[in-house]
Amino acid sequence: MAHLIICEDCISCGACESECPSQAIREAKDCYVIDPSKCNDCGSCKEVCPQECIQCLSKKKKV
Repeated sequence: MAHLIICEDCISCGACESECPSQAIREAKDCYVIDPSKCNDCGSCKEVCPQECIQCLSKKKKV
């Protein structure tokens, strides 16, 4: 499983928030954040980010 994060290059334009179909992105104090419990990893936010600052982090399964 993977999840998306917004790196520090975010310019707070809001493009990702309005594009997210699961409403997993919200504006925080100085940037936007992705709620991993709501995010379905569709990648829509990555496609519209003008700064290309949304990254995918892999989560390794614990055995």
